[in-house]
Amino acid sequence: MRRFVSPFFGLILLALVLVVLQNFAGLSTDEAKFLLNIPYPHPPLLRWLMGLTFWMPGQALFWRVVFATALLQAAWIVMALLPEKKRSEREILGWLWVLSASVLILSGQILMAPVAALQALVFCWLLLRGENLEAHVGWIALLWLASLFTAYQALLFLPIVVSVFWRLRLSAWQRLLCIVGPVALLALYSLTNPLAIASMIAASGQNAHAGTLFDAVREVTGLWMLGGSVVMSVLGVIGMLAARRWPLILSFLLTAVFILVSYRPYYCILFTPLLLAGVASAPLLLKRSRLIIISTILSALILVPLGYRMVVPPFAQQIVDRAIEAGVPKGATMMIAGSFGHEWQYVSPYLVRRFIPEKISDARVLVCLADCPEVREKKAWKRLAGVQVEVWVRPIR
Repeated sequence: MRRFVSPFFGLILLALVLVVLQNFAGLSTDEAKFLLNIPYPHPPLLRWLMGLTFWMPGQALFWRVVFATALLQAAWIVMALLPEKKRSEREILGWLWVLSASVLILSGQILMAPVAALQALVFCWLLLRGENLEAHVGWIALLWLASLFTAYQALLFLPIVVSVFWRLRLSAWQRLLCIVGPVALLALYSLTNPLAIASMIAASGQNAHAGTLFDAVREVTGLWMLGGSVVMSVLGVIGMLAARRWPLILSFLLTAVFILVSYRPYYCILFTPLLLAGVASAPLLLKRSRLIIISTILSALILVPLGYRMVVPPFAQQIVDRAIEAGVPKGATMMIAGSFGHEWQYVSPYLVRRFIPEKISDARVLVCLADCPEVREKKAWKRLAGVQVEVWVRPIR
């Protein structure tokens, strides 16, 4: 019992520490989209659930704790990938998950990618260890449907899902219904939601003009390294190739191609369950346990700080706090010059509007993310000191 309780609460403590770090960094645009239930870029299931808690004080903090705890406690699922092996080998596999740079970086971030990775981890368990599952086929099909309606990235794990259903003793039409039915429902949802389609089109070409093919491959390689803290990254690919786990290999290639054309730093965690399943497919790779753990720890110590730097800490909350200190009442109009994200809408008690020079008299706060010389000529405006960007407020006369 002690062997279970100590790691359980240790993982909870680690989750809380990571949540504090994420909360200190602030809220990102993508996180605000989900908390506000903005109808893009993902299907509605999880963002709808999060939107139901908008009334809750500390909504963002609550979901950070939920996401971080779930991601780290998934180590128990990871160890179940090797049920017949020695306890030490199963524990090494669990440590590889916890020490993955992607898990440490993304624990506590309110994103769909970590949830998609958790769902993929369950399907990896079904692929490697699931036996006599015919009685649970309805639950497996429901998980597949929930995965697709949580994040479009679940489609990257289709080869694994097909393999899981193909091994079950089902008729051809039952397999077709379980595999294709949820995909058809997702396609129907997407066709009736033009915002989702527009978001996918915009994301699909994100890397097309960002640089050379070499630059894109380098970025994918970097996320692959983060996904397994280098050690598991290498061992996972070796394991899936040595064991000829074609569903894992195909999903791995699909994920790499997807990131190649639609780069986001947090997509690194999509590699993690696949790499872990690759290691579990060839348990002999875990024989040098001490060397593996020490190398993984050293890699994580280097990669985690680098990974955190990929995400620029937002400063919306800081500006809002300083504006409140300057005496700008809640409900006033805040205009923003330049490109800005949904985090402003989430954290601001003000009416957020895009900056229009002719309407400057309607605003009480002006945030210059782009050049806005119009305000510098007006004596009634006062610039705030001690913030990262140019911010002006118009005090009450």
